[in-house]
Amino acid sequence: MKRLTALTVALLIGVTMFAQQALWGTAPVVSPEIHDNNTVTFRFKAPKAVRVQLTGDFLPVQKNAKFEAPGIVDLKEGQEVKVKVLNIAEDGKIALSGISGTVVVTEVETIPGYTIDENSRTQTVVVDPNDTQTLYFYNTPAGGLQIIKSDESSGKRISGVRFEVRKVNGEIVGTYTTDSDGIIYLPEIESGWYTVTELKAAPDYLLDTASHRIEVKDGQTATLEITNHKSSRILLHKVDKDTGKGIYGAVFLLYDSNHNPIGEYVTDQDGYIYADDGLADGRYYLREIKAADGYVLDPELKTIYLRYGSTTEIEWTNTPIRGQIQIVKKSADYNFTNGLPAGSLLEGAVFEIYDKAGNVVDTIQTDRNGRATSKLLPLSRYTIREVRSPAFYSANPTAMTAYLEHEGQIVTFEVTNASVDTGVAIKKTGPSEVMPNQPIRYMFLQIGNNSNVALDSFYWRDTLPAQVTVNRLVTGTYNQAQNYKIVYKVNGAGAYRTLADNLSTTKNYVLDMRPAVIGLAANERVTEIMFVFGTVPAGFAQVETPTLYGTVHGSLSNGTSLVNSADIGGLYNGQWIQAVSRWLTTVYAKNTMTLPKTGY
Repeated sequence: MKRLTALTVALLIGVTMFAQQALWGTAPVVSPEIHDNNTVTFRFKAPKAVRVQLTGDFLPVQKNAKFEAPGIVDLKEGQEVKVKVLNIAEDGKIALSGISGTVVVTEVETIPGYTIDENSRTQTVVVDPNDTQTLYFYNTPAGGLQIIKSDESSGKRISGVRFEVRKVNGEIVGTYTTDSDGIIYLPEIESGWYTVTELKAAPDYLLDTASHRIEVKDGQTATLEITNHKSSRILLHKVDKDTGKGIYGAVFLLYDSNHNPIGEYVTDQDGYIYADDGLADGRYYLREIKAADGYVLDPELKTIYLRYGSTTEIEWTNTPIRGQIQIVKKSADYNFTNGLPAGSLLEGAVFEIYDKAGNVVDTIQTDRNGRATSKLLPLSRYTIREVRSPAFYSANPTAMTAYLEHEGQIVTFEVTNASVDTGVAIKKTGPSEVMPNQPIRYMFLQIGNNSNVALDSFYWRDTLPAQVTVNRLVTGTYNQAQNYKIVYKVNGAGAYRTLADNLSTTKNYVLDMRPAVIGLAANERVTEIMFVFGTVPAGFAQVETPTLYGTVHGSLSNGTSLVNSADIGGLYNGQWIQAVSRWLTTVYAKNTMTLPKTGY
């Protein structure tokens, strides 16, 4: 690898002295002379000179009110001016301070086993007061093979490029990848001829398919510099001429500058083609060879120019050929809820129309005549699904497929809906009579969704009489496996509090509801308990019986009525389907009236 030397100041800068040839046949003047003790001697021979000065940034800086200037020293006859020369430190750095101004630095000698990189041998930098500048000098090891990969245009080194190195007899030396400096260095390689082939280019670069031959000689570094050409790209957007929306499924053929086909591309669901598979800059041609369904083919051969390392964007419009889809909605049977006979035209059914890519292209709703008609659609294949049914009817689950094949075509579907039989049920039972301070038990029967459709927000709830304190709840089980939660209210007001969550409908739970256990205040009592199921399917029903246990207050008088109300419900098409069951319990209390004494 290259040896890197960093200098923060300059050596031998700004010297205005020159070695002079001897005058009148005398010996030459040697200046500057570098000594073994790292000093430098400057000499100047000028017999008729009146005054001689030496200046340089290596001398103490002269300061005045406005600026600093390089130091100046007067030379006298026979006087020697010596400057210390610093060696490279072990970490490959030279650090000098007190230097300012324009600095020209030249590497004059490297260490044994390395050669000086001519591109970095001499460098110029401006050093401001209190500023630090760093210069990098590269040294190349002597001997071996060095591969340098760089950008063809900018010269920037390219990392991550993989090469294969072979001897000329075909023997593989190995595969190697350029480092962060874009270099591969093989110092131990034998002398001889080698073939270097690029196996994998860096991202956004074209692969160099040429094989490069180079000779490695003993004691010399053979350097092979290989440039790479940045690839160019095409971004094409195929859009509807009227709407500007992307068109799926258009097919294009790409030609090179000689009209040779080099690639076939299909627009994605958003109408885009992105061609980035190793295209060089230059001239290309594009032609639409197959139009998307429902569009007129544009056969024009278009010329495009790709710029080096850039993406060329193209918008290509197409004229649609259009047709329509129509739905006729009818009742499949007599509806007992609204009294409509079979065959009645139904208002309010909503349908979504999807293209081949699965995008919704239109939403239509039947009018009072039971008809819904789409907007003009490009010729293609479409899928139609009912997403909302008319009131008191179930949605038809059948997906329909329409083929629009010619201009002005209307494809009509007749869709029937079955009547919805909605209903829920709950039955509340308990004791007909109860005494003060006596335990009381309520049972809940026939809980279920008796509809032939699923119900949303399904619940059942029990509203307790004020004279009963709840102690325990048995949840019961249900015939459909799903999760639910139980909430409650206190004193008939406020928000619901959660008693238990994430319960399974297939497990029977016993929940302790004593006031101290659930954390009620002294003045609080449970007045409502509600089971919340979410969406339940048709036929959802209780299996094991839910049961509520409590205690009747002790202060109740004879004949007091305890009214317990249970209700159930669910939503269908935004409409509540509900039922209520009530149970009346009468308090029986002993007569505590004092009778008059008799027998006197």
